[in-house]
Amino acid sequence: MKSVVITGSSKGIGLGLAKEFLKKGCSVMFSSFAKAEMEQETEKAAAEFGKDKVACYHCDVTNIEQVQGLWDAVVQAFGKVDIWMNNAGIANTTRLFWELEAKEIPRVVSTNMVGVMYGSHVAMRAMRAQGFGAIYNSEGFGSDDMFVNGLAVYGATKRGGRYFTEALAEEVGKNELPVIVGTISPGIVLTDFLLDDMRKMSPDILETTKAVYNCLADTVEVVTPWLVEEVLSNTTNGKRIIWLTEEKANARFESEEYYTRDLFTQHGL
Repeated sequence: MKSVVITGSSKGIGLGLAKEFLKKGCSVMFSSFAKAEMEQETEKAAAEFGKDKVACYHCDVTNIEQVQGLWDAVVQAFGKVDIWMNNAGIANTTRLFWELEAKEIPRVVSTNMVGVMYGSHVAMRAMRAQGFGAIYNSEGFGSDDMFVNGLAVYGATKRGGRYFTEALAEEVGKNELPVIVGTISPGIVLTDFLLDDMRKMSPDILETTKAVYNCLADTVEVVTPWLVEEVLSNTTNGKRIIWLTEEKANARFESEEYYTRDLFTQHGL
């Protein structure tokens, strides 16, 4: 069965992906900058799926030595790496660019851009040597060419990340390497980060945001099983695996089921 590495897998989408891969019988390496959270979730997963299926490695994706250490740890634990998922990412506080604290900028850019490049670099070199493998980078708001006030920095990193992934897939294809490169796009997912950001919004912005998210957002438990199925079945280099397509989004805005639902009362919003 396949072995999978997921950066940023101590919570949110990364944790959801890890659980779904384990349900499919894969071996999973948890990895996160948040060491205590990562170890706690790894222990839970090991108790449910078996210690031989689960391992973890504390890693800052902006440190190339630690990223290389992550690869080495996976090989030591599982003997190979079939799928490497660059999921770790952070967003800036939702503020207009000139109101944003300057110290947030390099942190977001380093994690979302440099971290993805480091992960891809380490994985690509090693997968060429082992003769197989797949790399997936996570898309987000901005990679779909959309704009929203307050996410200029985050959106720029995600648009850049999409370009990088497409360019890498092109290089892989032209050089006929035994590796595939692609992206996953989970859409709008109700994670703790998203909910915490909403709690900081002014009342008028919050109401507008809730109306949109009630139509378009989904829970981790809804999105991740589909993403994992698509990743495991994919053999095409350069594929974009997209949960919330434009067609699906438009259909939801016209559906009473989605237009009238309430995702946020249970979260105190």
